[in-house]
Amino acid sequence: MSATERQILRLVNAAAPGNYKQVAVQPKSSDLKFSGLLPASTHNQVASLGSVSGADLIVADKVLVADGHVTKDGLQGGPLDAFLLSALTALNTGGVLVVREDLSANASPLMTLPALTDYVDVFRRDIAGKYVGFDFYCAEQLDSSIHLNSNYLDFVWILRKKEFTPPPADAATVTFRDFLDKTQYTNTGIGSYEWMFGKDFISPGGYDENIRVLEQFGGFKYGAKMLDIGSGIGGGVRQAAAVYGLQVTGVDLSANMLSEAIVRVHDEKDSRVNYSICDAVTYDFGENVYDYVFSRDCIQHITDQDALFKNIFKCLKPGGVVLVTMYGKGKGAWTEAFKKYNDKRFYHLQTLDEVKERAIKHGYADVHVENMTERFREILTQERAHLEKEKEDFFKYFTQDEFDSLFNGWSDKLKYIEADNHNWNLFRASKPAN
Repeated sequence: MSATERQILRLVNAAAPGNYKQVAVQPKSSDLKFSGLLPASTHNQVASLGSVSGADLIVADKVLVADGHVTKDGLQGGPLDAFLLSALTALNTGGVLVVREDLSANASPLMTLPALTDYVDVFRRDIAGKYVGFDFYCAEQLDSSIHLNSNYLDFVWILRKKEFTPPPADAATVTFRDFLDKTQYTNTGIGSYEWMFGKDFISPGGYDENIRVLEQFGGFKYGAKMLDIGSGIGGGVRQAAAVYGLQVTGVDLSANMLSEAIVRVHDEKDSRVNYSICDAVTYDFGENVYDYVFSRDCIQHITDQDALFKNIFKCLKPGGVVLVTMYGKGKGAWTEAFKKYNDKRFYHLQTLDEVKERAIKHGYADVHVENMTERFREILTQERAHLEKEKEDFFKYFTQDEFDSLFNGWSDKLKYIEADNHNWNLFRASKPAN
């Protein structure tokens, strides 16, 4: 079995453990045969899936580009709808659709990757009296293409058929991943954040501050493996690989942000770096895999903090170290403005004491927590001053509305800090060696 087939089956088993009674693979030219392992029927065209029912697994290998559903001009909604509907109809509930596409020949991977990810993530239809769609597990680079062909644009999407509750008619977004990409992390938003923080970064302080935070690990083993949760547009991932010689996996739920990271590493060809669009709470990273787990200002987005801490603990090697910076809550009574800010962003803020208690509860050792809010205040003040000073340059790329959004946002955060509502916290701990 090929390395690509093994990677796909690992992801499928993680998304939906079970036995696969029927597999449909498209098209006949596919090099994904799963020979000797899975019973399979091969189908040339989307329409031929009409003869399939009760399938546990459908693998569509390079079908969408080849059949014109995905083109240089974008997604073709009608044909793409027909394909997804036929797959949903053919699959059992709980069955998995695997979509493999090589976007290196597509002129617009920066557009196609997030667009297709969003399309399949929110695709819902009424079929036989049930409202069903795809539960998005991941969109992941294929390792063999990276290492054998220096192709970072060969992807696999893992999608599980699931029954959903219909959303309200006026719902602007369908999933949390959809919310992120349509609100805080639009393409324009990402661009203005990067201007503010510095090339390749969308976290406070940019390149230099990320080095300062990474140094809190206390040193790295050359060639060791790191998982970066909430890696954004990839500046910190590529920095950890280039400066410290680490092998780094970056994950993020925002397809818009990670698409930027993936296109940039495709241009740079750093095989120490790979990415997955996924939810760090539900994705199975394996057991005892990583020497280090790192996250910059991401986990305040995550509802189930206990599940996240468990997943990080599981994937850390014995003796491995986790270091996380996060937005947190202070001891001051929340102002109405801060309540609205928190609700709008769907943040789940913790105090330092809550973070420490949670870490100890889940078995971490050497737990250290630190309030870095004063440093956050310094960074915000410097960045706001830079925005004012260099606004002529800013207006070359962005509008007055975007300027106002950043300036007012930074000013508001300084007020939240003054009221001891908004904190910036650090958590570091290790997995016991035995």
